[in-house]
Parts: sequence; C-alpha cells; structure tokens
Amino acid sequence: MTLTPRQMELHDFLTRFHQKHGYAPTIAEIQKHFQLNSPATVHEQLATLERGGLIRRRKHVQRGIEILQSSSPSGECEIPLLGLVAAGSPIEAVLTRETVFVSPDIYAPDRFALRVRGDSMKDEQIADGDLIVVEPTQTARNGQTVVALVDDQEATVKKFYSERGHVRLQPANESYKPIIIKSPRRVKIQGLVVGLIRKYK
Repeated sequence: MTLTPRQMELHDFLTRFHQKHGYAPTIAEIQKHFQLNSPATVHEQLATLERGGLIRRRKHVQRGIEILQSSSPSGECEIPLLGLVAAGSPIEAVLTRETVFVSPDIYAPDRFALRVRGDSMKDEQIADGDLIVVEPTQTARNGQTVVALVDDQEATVKKFYSERGHVRLQPANESYKPIIIKSPRRVKIQGLVVGLIRKYK
C-alpha cells in the first residue's frame, strides 16, 4: 500500500519502539509522541495500517499492536529526493519532487536525499551520480561532511571547518582547492551526510 508521510512516520515509530523495547507502544504513548489531541486520530491511523496488512491489533490488549510487514514490499522506506548538490564548485540548488527508497536503518521521517554532481568528495567514497542521505541540521562540528548552502542559492557537499574569521569547505580530492568563505553568515548548513546510495549499471 502507499502510505502518507504521517502514516509512514507512525509505522516507523511502531517498528522502532518494538525493536527497542520488545513490545508495542500504548495508544497514549503514540498520542504523546506525535503530540495529538485525541486518541481517535491514533485509532484512525492504526486502522489504515491494519487494512493495509502492515499491522494487526489484538482487541482488549493494552500493547496489542503486532508488526506484520514493512511499509514497502522490499522492506525499504521512502524519503524525498530533493534535487542536486555539487561535489565540486557550488551549483544553484535545484529542487525536485521525486522520492527514493532507503533501508530502514538509515530512514528517519525528516531525512531527505540529494543527487551528487561532481567528484570533489571521491576520497570520502562519494562519487558523481551517487545519492546522499541527509539529516537536517543547522549546525555541524569541524570535520563533518555537510550539505552547505552558499549565499542562499548555491549548494555543495564538503567537509565543514569553522576557523578564525572564516568557514572552510574542504573537498576530499586533492585536485580541488578548499572553498574559503570569509563571511560565515554566507554559509548555511542544511544537514549532515548520514548515508549513501549507489546504483551500479
């Protein structure tokens, strides 16, 4: 079945909760996690997952939700593919409305994917045409691989270094020079690279 983003989040929460605790969450725990005002909304979403064959609910049992299968036939989860990011000189950010499937171990409801253009990060095993999975954040530690937006329009994937009076966006390819941004305000961190998808022809 095709799930809405909210239904995907709910199924992911149920799966992760069961993996962590060994039992299902209660309706109240689900309601609290998603900050819902009414348990009726939880029951409605659970009913949809049950009709789709993803879960089974045992009546009159407090933790009676059973996970029957993953949210996709391949056991993968869907995240948005938002466009291109440069592994080279920054390029203008291009947005799309595609999606891509990832394994459950790197899935999270707020993560997204970007297609890499260029080879400046090849020594970090990020090649031209790869898809990177990104965890949204506005901050990063020195040495982390990030997606950075320069001047609110040019996106690039590089190692991030905040140094005295400037930001250094460091490639992982000796053929490329680091990008030095003298005004740190010109650089906005969009997220951390947490996964990689590569398709072999």
